[in-house]
Amino acid sequence: MAKLTKMDWTELRTRKERAAERAAEVLKTLKFRESRVDPLVVAKSEAPLLKVKSGNFKNHFDGQLEYHKPQNRFLLLYNDKYDRFAASGTHHPRTRFTISHELGHYFLEPHHTYLVRGGKSHGSKGEYSSPIMMEREADAFAAALLMPERIMGEWVNEGDLTLENIEEWARVFDTSLTSTAKRAIDLSHFPAAVVPLKGGVTRMYHVSDAMIEGGCYPRPSGSPLPPNAQKVWREFEAGVVQKSKGQSYVGDWFQTYRSEDQKFLPVFEHYLPIPVMEMVLVVVTVPEDELFPDVDD
Repeated sequence: MAKLTKMDWTELRTRKERAAERAAEVLKTLKFRESRVDPLVVAKSEAPLLKVKSGNFKNHFDGQLEYHKPQNRFLLLYNDKYDRFAASGTHHPRTRFTISHELGHYFLEPHHTYLVRGGKSHGSKGEYSSPIMMEREADAFAAALLMPERIMGEWVNEGDLTLENIEEWARVFDTSLTSTAKRAIDLSHFPAAVVPLKGGVTRMYHVSDAMIEGGCYPRPSGSPLPPNAQKVWREFEAGVVQKSKGQSYVGDWFQTYRSEDQKFLPVFEHYLPIPVMEMVLVVVTVPEDELFPDVDD
């Protein structure tokens, strides 16, 4: 992923916010008040215009939304192969996110209209794995549907963003650690980011608005790991699976353009290995008073 300009980030933020607002509207219409949302209940509310079908689609796709013109009906397909890892009668967090992602394509008007007008259906894979704007909008919808801002927003901003908190929120909402961490970043008022490490390099960053406002832009996906992360990754490959912390500098993780000194601001690193995904998730935070020294409390 190439560096985005401030205008690019503004557009991305606006479109993600609109997708999240649409998810909130859907929950309000259906009068969902519980913290744990069942996306299949949401899908059922749209019958007969929307039909849901599950199956083990192996590695072809995790989810796909199709429009069948002769029946004037949408078909939401989702891969249930992950449910073998879930408790009997329940769905795996990844399955729940997939269904919610496809509901995003259904409920977001431009996506809906695109399919009705003959646009080609496509399969999606994973959570937050695509840089395509429409996919990022659907991800934002899914996260907001499963982790409503009215509940999670307050929790995220009442204290420090820790791995322990992220793990607790994931249990409450029955969501994956990856989607929970990234939703927390979207809702955070403070400088923070989530950086997946996979294959010995960084993957697509997820950054808070405050990080961008502070002039810290993500490095491109596939960038070499900072020194601390290199050590953690080597240990992970050797079979060490434990949470850890580190401290480095802004310049190790981000591209900065304001001043040379900004590169040497402190960064706090929180490492969370996720063996099933062959990934280490890194939550990166920067002290607000360091990034914005001229802002009064």
